Parts: sequence; C-alpha cells; structure tokens
Amino acid sequence: MRRFFVGCDAISGDLVTISGRDARHIVKALRLKLGDAIVVVDGVGRRYVARITATRETTVEARIESMCDSGVSEPHVPITLVQGLPKADKMDGIIQKCTEIGIARIIPVMSERSVLRPDGASAERRMARWRRIAEEAAKQSGREAIPLVADIGTLKSAIEMLRHEGALMVFPWELEQEYSLHQALSELNPSSFPSVGFFIGPEGGFSHAEVEYARAHGATTVTLGQRILRTETAGPVVAAIILYHMGELG
Repeated sequence: MRRFFVGCDAISGDLVTISGRDARHIVKALRLKLGDAIVVVDGVGRRYVARITATRETTVEARIESMCDSGVSEPHVPITLVQGLPKADKMDGIIQKCTEIGIARIIPVMSERSVLRPDGASAERRMARWRRIAEEAAKQSGREAIPLVADIGTLKSAIEMLRHEGALMVFPWELEQEYSLHQALSELNPSSFPSVGFFIGPEGGFSHAEVEYARAHGATTVTLGQRILRTETAGPVVAAIILYHMGELG
C-alpha cells in the first residue's frame, strides 16, 4: 500500500485529510479510487491503514480502519549526520541515501572549506527541496518518521546541540591514523547513549581548527581506513556502519 505522511492535525476521529502535493499525487499520478487502501503516518510516527472515501483536486479524505504497530522501522538509537555543505546538488543524494538507511536528523553546516554558501531566498529554496527529498525517501523506504533536515547552521552550533543532548560524537578525519571507527563503536558502545552524531566535511574536509574544536568539546576522531571517501559517499557509509554495529542493518 502507498504511504503518506500527515500532521497530527490532519486526523480527526477516524477521518484523515491529505492535502496539497500528496493529494494531487494520489488523484493525478497514482489514480487511486474510492475504496482504495493507503497507509497514513502521523506526525509522531503512528501508522494507520485507511480507505479513501472522497477525492477532490487538492484534498483526499480517508477513513481509518486500523492502527498498525509503529516504530518498527526506526532505529532504537537516533543517528544525526552533521554534513559540511558540499558543492552543486550533492546534498540531494546525501539526504536521500541517509534517509533510506535510517538517519533521524541531518544538520547542514557551513564550514571553513564550504564552497556553497547559500543565504536568504537561496537557502530557503534549498531547505524546502532537501525536506521534500527526505519525505519522498522516507515514503519509498517504508520509514515511520521523516528525518529532520535542520536549518543551515554552523559546526559549533551543531556540536553544542549534540553535547546538550548527551550524544556520542564521532568525527571521521582523514588525518587520524590510529583509532578506527570500528574501535570507537566497539569501545564506546553507541547503544548506551541517547543518540549518536557524526560529522562529515565538505570537499577538502574540515580544517585543523575545526577538528581541534570538535575534539575539545567531546568529539572522538576516527579513521575510516586507507581510502579517502568523497563527501557524498562518506555520510551514507558511516551511517550504515553505525546502524549495522547496533544491529539495525543486515
């Protein structure tokens, strides 16, 4: 069955109203009819089976028939990617793949070596596109929550947020030679933390000053091995390794 995300305010009793782009997709592209069953996920991850009762140009109404077990597709420890802004449209693919893998939150940051530095209307357009990509990827992969794509911030603000949350902070760095991600996950036990955050730099990586700041504020630098990964490759790879280690993949 097709899956759609709605806010909690879209559900009233046993009726759910789907509006906007999703409603047009249901009517125009999917050509779903009255009586067709869909899956609806609300703003807090509850999942329902509902049957379409009315279709209009910009809204679709459905009656809830049952509530499903929720949370089964979400990792028990949420993972945050702090991503240094890459060039061009690379962020699109990073968000899509990390959403499919199981990331809970993506924080885009402008770092010292970020070439892309959107502001004003440009930043708003990018944020809107990135959030649409996260929603579509969550639907496709059967997620029960859409990853939060935070507003573009700074590395320092992201570190402060994760510290405040008590997160395990893992910082892959190409100049780290000894302490591997495998060792860190084995010795630090991410399942004992309320969340895990990891940091991926833009093209050219994070600067030495940024790395030292992260270290001084609780991050653990790790090596990913002998091969240097592109920024658009590193995020999905590290996310997959962390979730595999916690028994969430494979």
